[in-house]
Amino acid sequence: MRYSPEALVAFVEAAALGSFSAAARKLRKSQSTISTAISNLEADLGLVLFDREARHPVLTSQGLRVLNQVKDILAASQRLDELAIRLSTHVEPRLTFVLSDIYQPTRHEEILFNFEQRYPDIEFECLLAEDEDVIDLLQSGRASIGFIEAQKNYPPISAFPECMSRLK
Repeated sequence: MRYSPEALVAFVEAAALGSFSAAARKLRKSQSTISTAISNLEADLGLVLFDREARHPVLTSQGLRVLNQVKDILAASQRLDELAIRLSTHVEPRLTFVLSDIYQPTRHEEILFNFEQRYPDIEFECLLAEDEDVIDLLQSGRASIGFIEAQKNYPPISAFPECMSRLK
């Protein structure tokens, strides 16, 4: 079966908005483009996804079941796109984050959860350490990002060779 990503997006938007015209406006396409894309998707799948008898299209029971699968396909497609971007731009596959032990990590659980959801292919590690140890972990390259209490003096950036090599 051959169906285009554009047809899948048109289907999801039409279902969400309850109108081919509204989907067309959101996607900046003509209403006929959306209607044709959905008709072609129905033909490719051999299913009727929308009941068009009423003023607005209504998902059929088959359309409702297909909708969940299409959402999964589009989400997987987006994850693939994000992975390709990360791989082509040399995004680190692992990020180690170190916090001074004065921070309360429970405050950051939601941020950490959102990071994991947004970047599922990046291994994330969070460490707790004392301020001096945070600096040592950064200098050795063991950690990528560190948070400590404000200091009177900080080591010069040249004291972080791992960071310097990444900036070049």
